Amino acid sequence: QSTPQLFSKSALESDGARLFTHAVFEEFQEEYKCSTNTLTSRGFSESNNMELNTVKDALRNRNFIVQYNPGTLESSCTCKLFERRGVPCRHILWIYLGNGLDKIPESSFAKRWTKDALRDIKSNHKGCVGVGDVDIIDKKQIEMMKLWSEVHETMGVLIGREKEHVEDLCKLIKEFREKLLPSVPPMTKHQELEELLGCATNNEITILPPKISKNKGSGKRMLSNKAKAVACASKPKRMCNNCKQMAHHDKRNCPNPFVERPPQNVDDEEEEEEEDEEEEEEENEDDELED
Repeated sequence: QSTPQLFSKSALESDGARLFTHAVFEEFQEEYKCSTNTLTSRGFSESNNMELNTVKDALRNRNFIVQYNPGTLESSCTCKLFERRGVPCRHILWIYLGNGLDKIPESSFAKRWTKDALRDIKSNHKGCVGVGDVDIIDKKQIEMMKLWSEVHETMGVLIGREKEHVEDLCKLIKEFREKLLPSVPPMTKHQELEELLGCATNNEITILPPKISKNKGSGKRMLSNKAKAVACASKPKRMCNNCKQMAHHDKRNCPNPFVERPPQNVDDEEEEEEEDEEEEEEENEDDELED
């Protein structure tokens, strides 16, 4: 990876750019900027070879206590940023700058955020194990990890090579596998499934037809347009108060536009309302008879 742009010429910031990945270094650089601009000392004491520094954070308007061991270079802060993010906080960096450190101690960063996080890691068929954990693994697993490492390195070398090199490697692996494995016929898919499940499968499978369920209102089909037209034609015609014609509609659903008529007296309007009510009653009776 390329070197990111630095905020200052400090050796501590340069060491962070060398250690961390670009994404993590941006967070580290932000903490470094704040350590040089927004922090002041509010107290100092010593206890059991530990320096207790009270640091005032102007941005948060709070005091934080930093414990620092000059012998082991171990440190901790009450803000708990390192425990949460794995990156040294601005308060710890302020103590490092005050003590003239030019490198970040190993106890102040998580290795998973560094550029060398994947270096010296051996893979096996169960996962990844670091070099520091080799003591708790038996020798066979160590050899298996070495084999996987060789396979990965060989695959990296084959990238961009000729097709014949890949075919030669496949041929060698196939020949070696045939020497190790006895001449056993390959398993069928049925046998592979039984081995995976750990039990014999049933050859006879009985599938019963599903039960028929009738919900409320089932069995009533929707009428087609033709059936609706036939049912409408069988009804007796009535007088429409809008178009004044005998038809199968009334004033409410008359297809003709509204016909303007001269104003009528109160008696005529009452008669018209009574006729409309009679039409509605007749229509409701017809609907009940159809149901």
